[in-house]
Amino acid sequence: RPVRAGWTEKLNCARRGAVHGGGAPPVREEVMDISTEIQIDRAELERRVVDYTGTAAFQEWLADAADAYRAMGLPVPSYEVLRAEETDEVRRCIENLMVCEAKGHLWTERADPENGTSTLSCRRCGAEEHLRW
Repeated sequence: RPVRAGWTEKLNCARRGAVHGGGAPPVREEVMDISTEIQIDRAELERRVVDYTGTAAFQEWLADAADAYRAMGLPVPSYEVLRAEETDEVRRCIENLMVCEAKGHLWTERADPENGTSTLSCRRCGAEEHLRW
């Protein structure tokens, strides 16, 4: 499967659309292992996946995936295969988000002392917080 150029964040789908409606699709990056000590509600996970995969943003995501295959000169899989691949990716992203909702984020800070700002980003789900101090 091709990797789409320009993807630098992982799960801003959770903050911009996959869970709360509208916005950008999930973005690929390394997916963190989910702790076995956290039990997430599988029915809620599947509800969120179905909600997101029914959006226009997800349809754009599928079109982008097909374009990425074409751009690399690879054969484009059937719509059903492409949809299944992308739905699996969305499921992993939302599952990571749900773990963060239950357990808390794994924050990493990038400070900019010259401007008095910091950006906190979660290593698990990709959520970001921008702080001014």
